Amino acid sequence: MITTIRETLHKELDKINKTAFMAQLDIEIKPISKIENTTEEQQSCPFIKPIISQEIHTNFRLPITYLDSSTVFPLSNIVCEDLELSENKNSSSSMYEYLFKPNHQFAKEMIHKWKKQYTTNIDFINDTQNLLKNMNKYKETTNYGNDVLNYDKYISLWKDLKEDDFFLEKYGYMDWDMLKYLNESTNFLQIVSFLNIASPLTSFLIPIFFLIFPFILLKIQQIPITVETYVEILTSLAKNHFIGKALSSIQSISWDKMVYLLITFSLYVLQIYQNVNTCHRFYYNVKKINDSLINLRYQIQYSIRSMESFLSIASNYSSYEPFCQDVVKHYNYLLTMESELVYIDPFANSLSKFTEFGELLKCYYSFYSKPDYEEAIRYAAGFEGFIDNIVGVSDNLNNGIVCFGNISGDAVCDFKEQYYPPLLNDNPVKNNCSFEKNIIISAPNKAGKTTILKTTAMNIIFTQQLGCGFYESAELTPYTHIHSYLNIPDTSGRDSLFQAESRRCKDILDIINENNGTRYRHFCIFDELYSGTNPEEASKAGYAFLEYLSKYKNVNFILTTHYLSICKKYRKSESIENFKMHVQVLENGEFYYTYKMKPGISKIKGALRVLKDMGYPEDIIKTIEQA
Repeated sequence: MITTIRETLHKELDKINKTAFMAQLDIEIKPISKIENTTEEQQSCPFIKPIISQEIHTNFRLPITYLDSSTVFPLSNIVCEDLELSENKNSSSSMYEYLFKPNHQFAKEMIHKWKKQYTTNIDFINDTQNLLKNMNKYKETTNYGNDVLNYDKYISLWKDLKEDDFFLEKYGYMDWDMLKYLNESTNFLQIVSFLNIASPLTSFLIPIFFLIFPFILLKIQQIPITVETYVEILTSLAKNHFIGKALSSIQSISWDKMVYLLITFSLYVLQIYQNVNTCHRFYYNVKKINDSLINLRYQIQYSIRSMESFLSIASNYSSYEPFCQDVVKHYNYLLTMESELVYIDPFANSLSKFTEFGELLKCYYSFYSKPDYEEAIRYAAGFEGFIDNIVGVSDNLNNGIVCFGNISGDAVCDFKEQYYPPLLNDNPVKNNCSFEKNIIISAPNKAGKTTILKTTAMNIIFTQQLGCGFYESAELTPYTHIHSYLNIPDTSGRDSLFQAESRRCKDILDIINENNGTRYRHFCIFDELYSGTNPEEASKAGYAFLEYLSKYKNVNFILTTHYLSICKKYRKSESIENFKMHVQVLENGEFYYTYKMKPGISKIKGALRVLKDMGYPEDIIKTIEQA
């Protein structure tokens, strides 16, 4: 029962996340079991606060999110997880990481924004292709690769400015609201700096000052007194004081007076020590502020150059205009910030640097307190993550790893020589996939059927986001909805595997029926349809489902199956075509997998081969062969 409720909740949350409103807000609601970086204990008890990594770039939006909402469609979490777009359970790299080749954490974090939507806006996709073609100009003007963003320093500075709850206390700023305006006064902060730096000397000189001060007062009042006379008076007073008596007769002093004397002296030394510590801490903090501001200036100047170069390219494309306007807004913020930092020199132990302490403290407080500056720092982090992603795609294009597709309005989906990115370094087998008809693929296990499904769906998504994919060429009319039937969970609750499969199929049908106008196009992938029940009923249910689905002219689908009865019924179909993964049977009975798609129906039974490869007992193998 609990499992059923949880699945229902996940389903409803997915529906909410798919709405255009949520996509526009760039927000995704996650059940606690799906939140990253949570422990099993936190997942089992929703009252335990999950540990969630804080991202800086919360105000940055990808260019695709500025398009008219009618042309932007949410990518469901189901599709994202099935295709392993942002997380790959079987390897260290996700599909987006193969596409973007992220160089720093900001770029990796941006993947979670890419996985949320795709577009049917052909002008935007074409503009994105042109942008990618011109990214070499960006790299030349920014000295990209040599002049790089220092992610670690950026994060360290951000944490110090925005995540330290004791920031004001740590750097000696006024924490009382009525006096916080003093934190923006250079003169006040310079005085505070002097008091902190001079505190050890002050604590040492104060007793001497109190000895000399009466003499000065007497002189001001023109009372005739010499230094010798004043010293004699002080000596006489000291002899009658407890400390003076103790020091003059230290050999005969009682133990309690000795303790008192030692405590008094210790407190004085402790005070000097504390003041020395305060001075050292303040000096260290000011030096840290100076270094941080110089580093921030470098990061800001880097982002300014990056934005200038990007705007010189992207401003030529009309679909990027709203995004460019937002970039210009934050670009101007960065220029203002740079003007405050331009005169800061490297730290040095000099009087001239000491006179700048007040200005340094004021400047650092400005970056802590001003909302516009915070927004600019956040945005710059996201922008650099986005730029790194785009440069990564551009490099892949230059190296022939990905290629541009042709976006068409003629209801077509045709990929030439497409391949699966994780196989990039293993001489991947490439296949053509054209949807003049819908496709059924039959083959034994391990032949690469599911890989074809994933590759096709993934390339559709990449093409509708960036205009390119892992293929030699492509022609595509954008889809409004992408559906996935992979990795159906076998629940431990009331639902059986077949019920979970049936529910997924019903969800897909509901979405197709709700969005069945001429402006909608659907693409579906189905892996082993209805495999959770007996073959006879599964074949009948699968056939009925495909018959129903093939009536929709705005739906393309590709399906894998072991049920030959389904394949045979579509030998002469006008809407569905049979393909097989070519497998050669060697003389010793072993299989040689070519991973190539060919027309036809596969008649090879591979279950026995799998059992043999896994080392099943010979008795079991013989029994199967004789049955």
